[in-house]
Amino acid sequence: MKWSCCFLAFLMLATTAFSLNQPGELKGIRTVNVMVADLSDDLVNNGVEKKTLATTLELALRTAGLTVLTQGQYNDAVPTITLQVSVIKEPKGRFFATDIVLACLENVSDTRTAGMFSAIIWTRDLLQLLGKIDLGRVVDGEKKLADLFLSDYLLANPK
Repeated sequence: MKWSCCFLAFLMLATTAFSLNQPGELKGIRTVNVMVADLSDDLVNNGVEKKTLATTLELALRTAGLTVLTQGQYNDAVPTITLQVSVIKEPKGRFFATDIVLACLENVSDTRTAGMFSAIIWTRDLLQLLGKIDLGRVVDGEKKLADLFLSDYLLANPK
């Protein structure tokens, strides 16, 4: 019993320290690349559009004062905000589960690895259970994640 209480206390402290540090990783970011991952056929066939998701994310980031670089303008020297939407259909086909993941990746290098690689410096995800896939609900989920990112971004970069 004593060890389980110690473990629980350690876990809470470690989780709190990690969550408090995440906004700090966003300090000084002024420009970002934006990338929306390709969508599955189930999403596309049910009306979810990659362009709509990209536009929604770019608008939220620009509103917060960030300079947004789209796919043709990518710059390896700035972080990349990625959005990925996945869908799983319940075996009997009555329900769908969508997982929306928003992440901020920073290109870093290490002397042990010969070159650059991407490291996640901020991430959140949202799981939705839907009767049917709906673009509006996916966009609403995306907006919630963007709000969480921008809240942490503004904590790290007060105006």
